[in-house]
Amino acid sequence: FCELRKLQTLAIINSYWNASLPECFSELTSLKYFDISSNNFSGNVYVFKNLTLLEYLDISFNSFFGDISMLKNLKSLEYLYLQSNKIFGDISYFMSLTSLRELRLSNNNIEIPSSLAPLFNLSKLQKLYADNNMIYNAETEMHSVDTPTFQLRSISLSCCGDGGSFPQSLNHQHDLRDVDLSNINFKGDQFPNWLLENNKKLETLYLVNSSLSGHFQLPSTSRRGLSRLDISSNSLDGNIPNEIGAKLPSLLVLNMSNNFFGGGIPISIGDMISLQILDFSNNKLSGGIPRHLPMGLLIFDVSNNQLFGDIPSSMENMSLLALDLSNNTLFGGIPRWMGKMSGLEVLLMANNHFEGPIPVEFCKLNYSLKFLDLSANNISGSLPSFFSFTRLTHVYLSRNKLKGPITSFINSIDLVTLDLSNNHLTGNIPNWIGNFSTLSYLLLNNNYFEGGIPVQLCDLHCLRLIDVSNNNLSGTIPPCLMNTISNYSSRANFDNSGYDGSIGYFSVDVPIKFTTKSISYFYKATVLTYLSGIDLSCNKLTGEIPHQIQHFQDITVLNFSHNSLIGPIPPALADLSQIESLDLSHNNLSGNIPSHLLGLHFLSFFSVAYNNLSGTTPQRSGQFATFEESSYVGNPFLCGEPLPKNCSIDGSSSSMPKNATDEGFIDMEFFYGSFVGSYIVIPLCIAIVLYINPYWRQAWFYHVEAATMSCYYFVLDHILPKRFR
Repeated sequence: FCELRKLQTLAIINSYWNASLPECFSELTSLKYFDISSNNFSGNVYVFKNLTLLEYLDISFNSFFGDISMLKNLKSLEYLYLQSNKIFGDISYFMSLTSLRELRLSNNNIEIPSSLAPLFNLSKLQKLYADNNMIYNAETEMHSVDTPTFQLRSISLSCCGDGGSFPQSLNHQHDLRDVDLSNINFKGDQFPNWLLENNKKLETLYLVNSSLSGHFQLPSTSRRGLSRLDISSNSLDGNIPNEIGAKLPSLLVLNMSNNFFGGGIPISIGDMISLQILDFSNNKLSGGIPRHLPMGLLIFDVSNNQLFGDIPSSMENMSLLALDLSNNTLFGGIPRWMGKMSGLEVLLMANNHFEGPIPVEFCKLNYSLKFLDLSANNISGSLPSFFSFTRLTHVYLSRNKLKGPITSFINSIDLVTLDLSNNHLTGNIPNWIGNFSTLSYLLLNNNYFEGGIPVQLCDLHCLRLIDVSNNNLSGTIPPCLMNTISNYSSRANFDNSGYDGSIGYFSVDVPIKFTTKSISYFYKATVLTYLSGIDLSCNKLTGEIPHQIQHFQDITVLNFSHNSLIGPIPPALADLSQIESLDLSHNNLSGNIPSHLLGLHFLSFFSVAYNNLSGTTPQRSGQFATFEESSYVGNPFLCGEPLPKNCSIDGSSSSMPKNATDEGFIDMEFFYGSFVGSYIVIPLCIAIVLYINPYWRQAWFYHVEAATMSCYYFVLDHILPKRFR
């Protein structure tokens, strides 16, 4: 190409050359159209500085680097695409590019003031895309042009940083179609209602997480062209305007979540016949769910509000993909007509007051449902045996009143999470759970399960958490169980499982309750990826703790407390290099505490209390210096700090207190001093009393004389030989 000096058009697109751009390209000075996008080319952008006739330059999706000042002389440019490179510098160098119509700078390190003042003189500029750069506040800077000469159609600056006040330059824009200023800190500025008022052709408005406050107001006239409105994650308050359905009738997406909106859900929402995604979650909305909702809704999320009442039957004919009603005060039974929603993939109804059984009509969702969360309600009855749910990946039915054995989910081989904790379930843990090859989280705690721990659980090679505590399980711990939770179940594997999955604009992140460090917490997906453990506490397990621990270093929690385990503490536990909580208390363990445990540098909770352990406690160094007496109490033959029993030379316990010295239990200097003092004080006291009281003095001498005579005659009669008498 370098020899084609009169070349005017060059396009090399999506060829993935993965090479440096030859410097001789700088000699192609006749080029007017140059497109080398999506090739993984590298090199410095100064190679383009002499191409002054360029009208179109697209080097996007490559690995170019350098300062954008090298492009300031390309004054003929009308279209400049630099997105997804490693280019840096201040956007003020583009002040001279007065022919620009479209400027795309996303995903670089370019410094851009939120006011856009350096670009005010670019009168032909219509589209500006500069997401994921360095947005900053430049309100104090002075520029030659005070108001913009351009009329933008599209602007996108979503990223990060401190943007100062909301850019008033946009108040001069009347032809905007698309606006995205998300994730910029605008210091709590009032919501720019004038954007909707001034731009009658607006199609999309995204002001997500922009630190905006105040009320949301509708424009004076209808905006039929607006299809997407997302003002979520701000500090907006007041009521959602009642006439929103009339003023914004063509919306496809309406997201006002994570604000402080109060009042009820406007009835006019039902007039938005095109609406597909409606998200009012995480507000302070009250009242009931409107009886009239758009029939075309695919995603309906009103979770984390103060809604009450039942689920309206008018929703029966909707074709929802995702329904989230969780964390409200809704009541009544779960409607049977939900079984008619054949496309429903996500159903979240946790933390309400729903009651009654799970409808048998749910079996019609066997081929669609992926996420099911009915936890923390008053659902009763047994688990329907005909539930197969072949696509189901996450089940949360904890904190209800379900009873009977586990007979559902036998065909849900793609399960990642199964949480049936805190119910009244009975019977044995089914062996077929071992067929769930992708199962990562199994929580069956606080039920009435009995029998042994199935050895088939050892086949769950993706398992991260297993909690079967507070049941009536008996038998021994399967030795292979200690090898189930392994590094193979990595965070990457977990991410691929789709736990934090999404359907369009809808994400699912249901918390799981797990006990660690003797405290129960709710963990969401972002934290769960760093947590792994086994909790078998509060059962009737017997036998020894398995000694076979291989590829088990990633575990953070191990709780075998409140069982009847015997034998020694396996030294192999010292290989759990990442463990943070280890509880073996309230068993019948014997032997010494392995000194190798001192190498557990992340251990923050440790208890072997109430066992039959003997010998000395571990040296008080590292993490073990933080454990108090409660970690070791209840072991009669255990000694050493922090217990009150010190150890003798051979390591056995003694009854000496903590302050006993090497000279013995008694302080000898104190003993001698008190001995001498008593022999001085006592005779002196007797003499004073006899001197003061003559009666006692007479009695004293009488008894002394009688005792002396008795001793004399005893010695004379029994001890001295007769020849001395």
